[in-house]
Amino acid sequence: MRFLNVLPTAFLAATAYAAEDTSTPSSSSSSSAATPAVEEPTPIGALWTANWTTSTLSPYTQHCHNTNTYHAKIYKLNELYPDLKDQAPQLKVFYNKQYYAGSWGGIDVHGTGRELIKMEMAELPYKVREWLKREPKQRHFSVQDDAVFFAPGAIYPILPLWVDDAEEGLECEGVFDDLENYSNEPKDGAVIGKVMHTNTGEKQVKFTVEALQVKAKKTGAAAAKDEL
Repeated sequence: MRFLNVLPTAFLAATAYAAEDTSTPSSSSSSSAATPAVEEPTPIGALWTANWTTSTLSPYTQHCHNTNTYHAKIYKLNELYPDLKDQAPQLKVFYNKQYYAGSWGGIDVHGTGRELIKMEMAELPYKVREWLKREPKQRHFSVQDDAVFFAPGAIYPILPLWVDDAEEGLECEGVFDDLENYSNEPKDGAVIGKVMHTNTGEKQVKFTVEALQVKAKKTGAAAAKDEL
């Protein structure tokens, strides 16, 4: 599954517009009908949330497993003031007509329950900072001076970039760098991962990002050859 740029839509609230029927009536009676509300698509965070468990990994060998843990501030949309009074206007501009990436697990609770993470740019892993430079038109990370704001769901589409290379030799160098190898479900040679989080205090969160590479187990003659 490749990471795709998404088209803009509402971020802060889902608004339905009623449109009056302006067509020429064909009978003595006429009526106006409201257009149905357009449903927002599945949040991109949900599309990239891990679709695997320990049991579903049994046909695969696991390689280059590693985790990184981060600490950050987290706000619901009704908590932006007064802490973020200086950044809130720009956040509203940035997220206006944007798809919300989802909260943890890509879930979208809508309205003021939506969450936003704040991290200092220097606290982001190097690979994420470099990705932001390469993708100036990305729609999920708002950069203001030295701070970066993003929904929890924005982590999932670029999850491997949040994890350092495992210290398992040359075969693991750069294995998390190429998002083309990333998948939300196991397959031979794919990089997969998960995000776990814990609220550690008022507007404080700790989240751990896990990544690994899986390879299909060899069977029959191929497995016997490897054992020689």
